[in-house]
Amino acid sequence: MAIRLLSLFFGILFWGFSLAKRPVNPVLSVQCRVEDSEWSKRAKNSAWLISVRRADGTPIEELVISATRNPQVLELGERRPGTYIVAAYFDTNGNRKLDRGVFSNPTEPYAFSNNARNRFSEPDLSAQRFAHPGPLQKLELTPAF
Repeated sequence: MAIRLLSLFFGILFWGFSLAKRPVNPVLSVQCRVEDSEWSKRAKNSAWLISVRRADGTPIEELVISATRNPQVLELGERRPGTYIVAAYFDTNGNRKLDRGVFSNPTEPYAFSNNARNRFSEPDLSAQRFAHPGPLQKLELTPAF
């Protein structure tokens, strides 16, 4: 009986140590900011719409996070360290889609990781990639006017 209790005690003790040594994936966070003039146009149900992608551009997750302040740090969940791409836009009117103008250019503020820009299309993937964990991505979302 004493041997069973002793083995149970050591089993629980070593099981607890094995859980404590398990590495925790860091939380991927980005800071989104829009110009004050864009922030003042927001509806009460405005939101940050975020697309998290792998380094090759394949979408991993799409997130909608309520816009409560400007700038706002958005936690996108635990992610394994690696290379990612983030695309974001500020849904000013709360309709949960990126509004476009006459020539299909976005009328709501948007940005890509590393604040990569291209005049007429999405920037090259190599310009958008960033290492996680690394410095906090700070996205300056601007309209395409």
